[in-house]
Amino acid sequence: MSIKITDANSSYTGKLPKGCKLCIKGKKSVIFVTGVCNVNCYYCPVSNEKKDKDISYINERKIQSKEDILEEIKACGSKGISFTGGDPLLKINKCLDYAKLIKEAYNEHHIHLYTGSTDKKVNNLEKLEGYVDEVRFHVKNKEEIYGLKNILSMDFDFGIEIPAIPGDFERVCSIIESASTTGFSFINLNEFEYTETNWDNLSQRGFEFDSDTSMIKGSKDLALKLLEKYEDLPISIHFCPSVLKDAIQLRRRWERRAKNTKKYYETIEDCLIVKGELSGDVREIVNYLKDELNISKKMYEVQGDKVFTHWAVAEEISENKELSKKIKSAIVKEYPIYKRVVSEYIPL
Repeated sequence: MSIKITDANSSYTGKLPKGCKLCIKGKKSVIFVTGVCNVNCYYCPVSNEKKDKDISYINERKIQSKEDILEEIKACGSKGISFTGGDPLLKINKCLDYAKLIKEAYNEHHIHLYTGSTDKKVNNLEKLEGYVDEVRFHVKNKEEIYGLKNILSMDFDFGIEIPAIPGDFERVCSIIESASTTGFSFINLNEFEYTETNWDNLSQRGFEFDSDTSMIKGSKDLALKLLEKYEDLPISIHFCPSVLKDAIQLRRRWERRAKNTKKYYETIEDCLIVKGELSGDVREIVNYLKDELNISKKMYEVQGDKVFTHWAVAEEISENKELSKKIKSAIVKEYPIYKRVVSEYIPL
């Protein structure tokens, strides 16, 4: 099999898993099922806000009700979901509830689940048959691969997903070879990342940090070396670089969410929501917009002591010397997530 390159600059052999295809297109929403996990990897990147806490998020939105899940999927125009954590399998009933909800509302949506459980708890996966499509195991060695042989007859596409850790060439080789002979469908090699949470542990172990990418030096080289070594194996291997997850996938999802959720008076620039902000006497501002500029109600919105409108309207008001003495104008750019976060504020 030859090595292929996706438009997100990831590399793979064989057939790309469906979960990866949808992720690359920005068509997957991520459900963080729980922060609880029993594996305790020294390189765990989960934030302190979520780590070891039984809380759930869909993308950047905390799940308070089932409606939150369906609303976010619709807002993002997602065609699939990934269950992650922590370890979702430790809260399998929660996974089942979420999966049933999604499949009942969107029957064709693809769901994949990522787990670090390799012991007898994996037998519980039977509960998720017919709801979850793809299961990805985080394993530490080939013994764990062999221990999973008995569940491969379940109705899932089974794969392995692990970080490409520099210095672990032989260990990862043994995992790849064992997965191939055991009957797994694919292997996903993630570029090894550092975060605020795992920085100290990785530093103590002597890893080199790439300050430009938040990745560990040597991870990409290791993954590409493994793809070249095993490109003829009858198992698909996919190298997922940091730029895919942190930029391309996220950006594409945000672009879709921005288009689906922007208000009439808002515009989109570089996947950000752009609008004008007017501060002052709200009643005076609204009267001016209606009576002097003949702006329709859908072209502005009052929120507390501010009026939001098209950025060009705010710019026009700022150029009026007399008016600008009473009305403060600005252009606001926001990330198109559930709770909008300002990325840039430009006073006019």
